[in-house]
Amino acid sequence: MKRTAALASGFAVFFLVVYGGASWVTGFYPGGLRVDLPFERHIPFVPSWAAVYISMDLLLLLSLFIFRTWRRMLPFALALCAETVLGALCFLVLPVEVAWPRRVVTGAWTQVFQFADTMNLERNYLPSLHVAFACTAALAYRERAGPVARMGFTLWALAIAASTLLIHEHHAVDVLAGALLAWGVWRVVAPRVREAAFLEAVRVESICARELYRFARRHPRYGLIALVLYQQSLGRWREARRARVGFCFLQLVDDVLDGDRPVEGEPLEYIDALLRTLETGAPGPSSAFHDTASTLGRVLLAELTNPGAREQVLELVRTMREDRERVRARHWWDAGRIQTQLSNTFRLSVGLMLHVADAQVRAEEAPSLLAALGWCSVMRDLREDLAQGLFNVPADVAAEVRATGHDPADLDALLASEAGRAWVASEYQRARLLLDHSAAELDSLDGRPGTALLRLFHRSVEAFWARKLPRRMPFLREASALRPS
Repeated sequence: MKRTAALASGFAVFFLVVYGGASWVTGFYPGGLRVDLPFERHIPFVPSWAAVYISMDLLLLLSLFIFRTWRRMLPFALALCAETVLGALCFLVLPVEVAWPRRVVTGAWTQVFQFADTMNLERNYLPSLHVAFACTAALAYRERAGPVARMGFTLWALAIAASTLLIHEHHAVDVLAGALLAWGVWRVVAPRVREAAFLEAVRVESICARELYRFARRHPRYGLIALVLYQQSLGRWREARRARVGFCFLQLVDDVLDGDRPVEGEPLEYIDALLRTLETGAPGPSSAFHDTASTLGRVLLAELTNPGAREQVLELVRTMREDRERVRARHWWDAGRIQTQLSNTFRLSVGLMLHVADAQVRAEEAPSLLAALGWCSVMRDLREDLAQGLFNVPADVAAEVRATGHDPADLDALLASEAGRAWVASEYQRARLLLDHSAAELDSLDGRPGTALLRLFHRSVEAFWARKLPRRMPFLREASALRPS
């Protein structure tokens, strides 16, 4: 019910925007076409039929109870969306001017009629979406109903079509066009949407959208990434699916390992079960994380036609897993081991991004940029990582900090010590050198597909070095004045 209600709510918002937008635009038109037929002057105005007219909302709401799963609801919802778009285009291209005389309503049916008239807005006439929606509902519901119910839905749709004439909201041409629109769209849309491949694609896209929303709620930068992913998908939606799926899969795994997405029990057990499922097809534990991650992982591996790229995905998950292991053991690694871990992480992750983007450059061709990305990751999340036990401060530095009576696992205490500040300043200067070398490396790659993506990463790290980190640690402004050449 929650999922079918979400589809219904999504359609309602879509309809209000498209239908209302078309009415607003045509409000600037000077006039419209006359489509009234001679016999229509004999159709009486019967305000009480406004009750039948507004019953169309009830007819649509029945879909929540007739279609008990989102898969069954989706063809109906997408058919209504398609009819809304086609109808709006007709309203804009073929604006119609009604020929009915002015309607005056008094008595018991006044409020009902005014509500019906408000629903219709102005100028949206040919085709009648009221009739189209009613006929679509009858066509869709008939497939899941017995003989009596089928007859009832058919008569209900016919009554709604008649009501549009009897309350003088539409002309006969509008009614006929609405019925034909419903028949044509349902015949085209329903079979296509019911295909297993289409339904699975929708399910995967809905998972990606949900995960991107959750990431963005945690930090705004993920919202920006989501916008970039969708922007890059325009015009090449199918081809860009592996980028959307890949990001969501790896970020979800990272969030579980980091504790940003809580799970019951030890995260490593979930990741190990996920790896077994992806590598051998063995079933995993019944959990929201495993169901989501295994779905995204399978799709990603299927989308990657290069066996090397598929192995990179699994290797990256194993590399990320190592960070969780050292958190559990509360290990302080030396600088060399930390750099190796960061290098492996960004070599694999950037390499996958370049592969997904069909780039002709490899991550290994920009080693300074990979090292700069590792530096940025450490410094950007230093406070949070230290708090959760991911110690990216070298063991010898931590020992010096402890010797002065400070706790190297607390960022404020770390920066209060001379050894801690000296390490941060030296890392800051090292990043400057890495960025300068990275700029030279990217210049040598100029003109090759994928270099623009690497330059985007470079600019992001450069901005963090120049502005964001000095704001967090003001003492680095002095270090930036000593910028090496």
